[in-house]
Amino acid sequence: MAISKNGILGGFSGKIGNVVGVQLNGEQILRAAPRPSKKPPTEKQRIQRLKFSLAIEFTKPFMGIVERFFMDNATVGERKTKIISYVLNHVIQIQEQEFTIEWSKFLLSCGTLSGFHQLQTQFSGDELTLQWQDNSHQGFVQAEDEVYLLLADESLVHVLFIEKIARRSDRQAKITIPQWTETEAI
Repeated sequence: MAISKNGILGGFSGKIGNVVGVQLNGEQILRAAPRPSKKPPTEKQRIQRLKFSLAIEFTKPFMGIVERFFMDNATVGERKTKIISYVLNHVIQIQEQEFTIEWSKFLLSCGTLSGFHQLQTQFSGDELTLQWQDNSHQGFVQAEDEVYLLLADESLVHVLFIEKIARRSDRQAKITIPQWTETEAI
């Protein structure tokens, strides 16, 4: 099924017969539908397909956040494509025939603002305390910038996104965290 947004002379998205319509970088593109290969995949192809499937599954819990904050000058479809590409190239690594997630390289937002300066975390009971230096005098950073927090377990069964927990000038925030979090992961 295909959808035509600009009448019969406009582009379309979807598939009609063996023609596929897509929007790529703002341009309407028509191309032949890919045909499934009859050859078995090579080892490299098999690994890349597994890695791609893992990237899609890994990003699913974060798509709502990606649609709001990742590359604000891009369309929703471009954002999804870019985050999956980023995860493929930077976050998912292969070590000794196994896939690993490089959590320190994972990001859900990108832009011109500087992040926390000298962030320190402290966990006590069910409370997480974040402290940082106010760097609102640098670049595009402002004292009123809002702080958001994302908590996720490694299996991605639990994902919690908390908005507006503090402002940059507050220099600290205290959050009661859910019981499913593990203190070692923070």
